[in-house]
Amino acid sequence: MNAIAAVERALRAVEEREPEVRAWAWLDADRAQAEAVAVERRGGGPLGGVVLGVKDIFDTWDQPTECGTPIFAGRRPRADAATVSLLRAAGAVCLGKTVTAELASSHPGPTTNPHRATHTPGGSSMGSAAAVACGMADIALGTQTAGSIIRPASFCGVFGFKPTFGTVSPAGVKLFAPSLDTVGWFARTPELLDAVRVCLTGRAPAAPLTGPPRIGVLRTEQWRACAPESAQAVVEMADRARTADAQVSEVTQPDFLDGLAGDLTVMAYESARTLAWEHRTHRDLLSPALRDFLDMGVTTDPGVYDRVLARRDAARAREAELFGACDVLLTPAVVGEAPLGLADTGDPKFARLWTLLGLPTVAIPAITGPTGLPVGVQLLARTGQDAALLAAACWLTSDPAH
Repeated sequence: MNAIAAVERALRAVEEREPEVRAWAWLDADRAQAEAVAVERRGGGPLGGVVLGVKDIFDTWDQPTECGTPIFAGRRPRADAATVSLLRAAGAVCLGKTVTAELASSHPGPTTNPHRATHTPGGSSMGSAAAVACGMADIALGTQTAGSIIRPASFCGVFGFKPTFGTVSPAGVKLFAPSLDTVGWFARTPELLDAVRVCLTGRAPAAPLTGPPRIGVLRTEQWRACAPESAQAVVEMADRARTADAQVSEVTQPDFLDGLAGDLTVMAYESARTLAWEHRTHRDLLSPALRDFLDMGVTTDPGVYDRVLARRDAARAREAELFGACDVLLTPAVVGEAPLGLADTGDPKFARLWTLLGLPTVAIPAITGPTGLPVGVQLLARTGQDAALLAAACWLTSDPAH
């Protein structure tokens, strides 16, 4: 499909779904159509015919970037974020800016779950996941500081990818906690996730696996919080892999990771300093939840912060012990189905640890839960093994007969 036809298809989906889903913070059909014409005139590109949604914390020179807060109402950057520029250069057409939670934190925007409007789509990259789920965008940029790619991908029934920390530039992105913030993205297929990775990193495409991967089902300390449907999703995905001749084994979380998953020290300490201007000069425009969290960060002991980072670094050095002989690890992505209501974006507990460690992770749609909402699983790989991870995701979601 060429860029012009792709934009027209996306706009039809917007007309049908956007009044209820409310995935977009800003959208200009005329501008997007003109951009599509320009893409076709220059011959398309690797992502020609792909419609892009951009989380509203990424700068765009031709569209407002308001970061989900009245503090930045009407803000117009002078340049695109690095990722937006690279995707546009590859031929993707930016349809608009997708809703973000306030400053990419936990206070939600108006977006609803595309599968049931009374339930959350997850956060903070809520609009991006919902737009892809509805066909209003083919790909959409997001960020993850705790679970803001993996959780909304699972709740909305799409693929979501968080690359190895530091491999994709955050230039032009409003940060929250720089040691954790990772640019990621959503798509309807793992192949398209990989095409975006190639455009953003300049690295080679993921090579198809020559044989079944070695998969470890990782039993973390958070499993006791799993709803039955989330555990079922992991079991069914593991069974699917076994049926396709993968080597599947049980892996127990090593002791050196105990306690790290729930520690908010790094996020609190860094966010209070990253958002110091907003906190100091526009305190009254912050949600009570974010204001309280930043207050906590101001009083966080730097020594405690340093000790958590030291534990993180020590855990990273023992990464090989976590994976053992496995190529990838399979874990729950979320506690269960998307919770009822729009005031809470859900618990990021199953993604937080891997964000802290900087490992590449991908959310994979898996099953339909007991009330009819999607539930995904999460696959993770060693540092820098992003291509191998996406190759495993492609293998796992292809026809088992392959």
